[in-house]
Amino acid sequence: MITVDEKKMEWHQGITIRELLNRLEHTQFCAAVRLNGKLISTPAFETTKIPDNAVIYLLPLIAGG
Repeated sequence: MITVDEKKMEWHQGITIRELLNRLEHTQFCAAVRLNGKLISTPAFETTKIPDNAVIYLLPLIAGG
């Protein structure tokens, strides 16, 4: 199991951040992810594997003026 934005989700060996985001809705504007306290940016989504029992927070792109 992993926790994504405080919700429990199924985990499987070798899942990457990109795979996780593809399974979730409304993640097209996700610019970064906090994985167990470490900030992961978009270029690393394809290669960063999620360990079991991970705590993940999705960080959307925010524009300001």
